Amino acid sequence: MLMTTSECLSKYGNFYRIAQAVCKGELYKVAHGVYSDDKRHRNVEVLLKKYPTSVITMLSAYYYYGLTDNVPDKIHLAVERDGTKIRDANVVEYFVPKGTGSIGVVNAELHGMALRIFDKERLLIETVRMRTKMPLDLYHEVVGSYRRDAGTLYPAKMEDYLDAFPKREVIFDVIRREVL
Repeated sequence: MLMTTSECLSKYGNFYRIAQAVCKGELYKVAHGVYSDDKRHRNVEVLLKKYPTSVITMLSAYYYYGLTDNVPDKIHLAVERDGTKIRDANVVEYFVPKGTGSIGVVNAELHGMALRIFDKERLLIETVRMRTKMPLDLYHEVVGSYRRDAGTLYPAKMEDYLDAFPKREVIFDVIRREVL
């Protein structure tokens, strides 16, 4: 199980006991401010623990939801503008408009991991917002996957989400034309 430094402090009492647990092999320091009681851990879980306001998005989310078969080289995380800057070579960071970072976020069990990820409706909004910045073949693959699964999407939920976004009419028009 992954724990932050503050969670370790509440469990072990002080920094000295945390250091003792690390020396005994009961606890492992996996990143700055992140500890684990198991030697094995996944990078994405460590990053989500280290950056609790970040959310899995774009290529990583497409892969976890099965919308593409492209395995991402790096982990794609979204943070709000003015949020914590992620300084990690294994991360592609996306900035979302202020006040929209928590819209459509779900805690899902995917690929044997508990992940904080955008739901499919919010991910579709992000896809349309970023369509000019992503490779055209990837965009068409993802939109094709959404088109095949259009019956599982909730347009009313997307409309609710879009109320918080600038250019909401343009985004929903593209979704209506290309997916629904």
